[in-house]
Amino acid sequence: MKTVRIASFLTVVLCAVVAWSSRVQADDSCEFRVMSFNIRCATGADGDNNWEFRRETLLDVIKENDPLLLGLQEALPVQMEYLKENLTDYQAIGVGRDDGKEKGEVMAIFFKKDMVELLDSGTFWLSKTPDEPSKGWDAQCFRTVTWGKFKCKKTGKTFCYANTHLDHVGTIARKEGAKLILRRMSKVADGSDPFFVSGDFNVSDQHDAYISITEGVDDIPGLRDANKVAKEREAAQEYTYHNWDKIPADKGEIIDFIFVNDKVDVKKFKINPVRHSNGRCASDHVSIVATIAI
Repeated sequence: MKTVRIASFLTVVLCAVVAWSSRVQADDSCEFRVMSFNIRCATGADGDNNWEFRRETLLDVIKENDPLLLGLQEALPVQMEYLKENLTDYQAIGVGRDDGKEKGEVMAIFFKKDMVELLDSGTFWLSKTPDEPSKGWDAQCFRTVTWGKFKCKKTGKTFCYANTHLDHVGTIARKEGAKLILRRMSKVADGSDPFFVSGDFNVSDQHDAYISITEGVDDIPGLRDANKVAKEREAAQEYTYHNWDKIPADKGEIIDFIFVNDKVDVKKFKINPVRHSNGRCASDHVSIVATIAI
């Protein structure tokens, strides 16, 4: 009888230890969604797809996906103002690409301020003079990277996130820009932090810029395409740019990406469908979402 009681006691203790261990592991995990979205700048040349007609639909897409981190491309000041007013759970960082202040498109990062703490942030230009507003190589436009170093308030874990938009014309600029992103962000992450990069890269996975960021540069290892390493994948279509839903499904390409280093576990990757409201699209791109764990 005494042996039975001891065995029962040990079983209870073992169960308690296992339960405690599970709670510790759960509390130590930091899992969240990262969303990248080229929202198409607010230009008056888009007719029925002008910003004022589609902004509510775009806002709905963001809220439905509920990302912890949101990287936007082509966000002009009027768009930033609208999103800041309506995404009240978020704080935003980013500057205008043309002057480093308020002029031009912003490669913005929105983050949930109650869940993560911003430790450091900055902007650099994809050029030979990255610390000042400048155009790089054969690029047609000024191109920037917005980055932040964050701490998960629940676990204390730190990580780095960068958001960008490569040039749509300059092939050299895209390739060299991808290399510069790797060099700069590896320094920000200091070789120890998880880090990930999102953006509109204006190329498919067959081009030099993609190859540069996935194969690495100098002694810096390349990043992994979240779309290809995710444990679970959901895709409404196999393209991210749709030109206001005018590109046939068999002609489109994936040109928007989220790249991660080897300290990031990609649980799920999603290519959202083209979203319409009253016959208008939310943007000329669709958004992509990676559920990641660090």
